[in-house]
Order: sequence, then structure tokens, then C-alpha cells
Amino acid sequence: MNGIPIPYRASRDRLPDTSAKLRTGAVVFERHCSACHGWSGQGGGPEAFALVPAPADLEWLERTPKARSEPYMYWTIAEGGRPFESDMPAFKRTLSDREIWSVIAYIRAGLPRSSP
Repeated sequence: MNGIPIPYRASRDRLPDTSAKLRTGAVVFERHCSACHGWSGQGGGPEAFALVPAPADLEWLERTPKARSEPYMYWTIAEGGRPFESDMPAFKRTLSDREIWSVIAYIRAGLPRSSP
């Protein structure tokens, strides 16, 4: 989590984590993240086998202090995996700020959805 670019270091979600926000996060995760990160967030989605490096295991972000993880998560979702030599796409032009914060809240809540 070191090396977060200056424009992202102060990124914080100012809105509370409501059930509606978590539902939006679940939809965003299902549409844009689960194919690689898997339903559990452990990086075992159906598309993961073809990616080098493998998709990140997101579970540890649930246990990381919010003030520390939010800027990192927003940056990596917005800018994608290029800084890590990963194939994760950048979502800053695909997802709204609200959608990015919703999926961050969903991941931080422990991905509270069962597999379909």
C-alpha cells in the first residue's frame, strides 16, 4: 500500500455504508470483479487462470484500517493494475465515484454475498 500517488492519498468515502450501498457494491463486484477475483475475493474467479500475476486476494482489505485501505483501494480500482504489472483494467472511465465507493464498501464488509 506504499506509493499511492498524491492525488489519491486523501481519498475517503464520506458517505455511510448503508444496505443500499452494499447492494450496489455487490452488483458492481458481480459485473466487474468476480470473473477474476472470484465470489470470495480470493482471486479464484473463472478468468483468473489466464492472468499473470494472479488476481489479488481481497480478503486482507477487510481487516486493514479503513483510513489506510480506502485511498489504496480507490487508486487501484480507478487506475487498474498497470503500476503492479497486472492486467487489471482501470475503471475510472467505466465506473462512477459512487460505484467505486460502493464496491469498496462491499469488499470491506467481507463480500457478504453467497456464490450464485
